[in-house]
Amino acid sequence: MNALLGGGMLFQFFTVKALKNKANAEAEGAKASAESTELDNVDKAIKIWREMAVQLKEELQQSGCKYSEIAQRYTEVAKQVDELRKEVNKLTCASNKILKMLDKITHDNLEKIVEQIKDEINGKVA
Repeated sequence: MNALLGGGMLFQFFTVKALKNKANAEAEGAKASAESTELDNVDKAIKIWREMAVQLKEELQQSGCKYSEIAQRYTEVAKQVDELRKEVNKLTCASNKILKMLDKITHDNLEKIVEQIKDEINGKVA
C-alpha cells in the first residue's frame, strides 16, 4: 500500500510540477502579449499625436496667412479713414468760413460775399 500511495504521491508531485511550469509559461506568454499590446497602443497614440501636430501646424499656417491678409486690409482701411478724416476737416473748415461770411451779409455787400462764398466752395471742393 505504501508503494501504491507513495507512487501516486510521486506521480501527483510531478503532475503538479508540470502544471506549475505550464502555468508559469502561460503567465510569461500573457505578460509578453500584454507588453506587445501596450507597445502597439503607444505606437498608435504616437501616430495620432503626430497627425494632430501636422494638422495643427497646417491650421496655424493658414491662420497666419489669414492674419497677414487681415492686417494688410486693416492698414489700407486705416489709410482711407485718415484720408477721409482730413477731407472732413477741410470741408468743416470751409463750411465754417462760409457760415461766417453768411453772417456778414448785408444788402450792400451781398454780391461780394456771394462771390467769396463761390470762390471758397470752388477752391475747397475742386
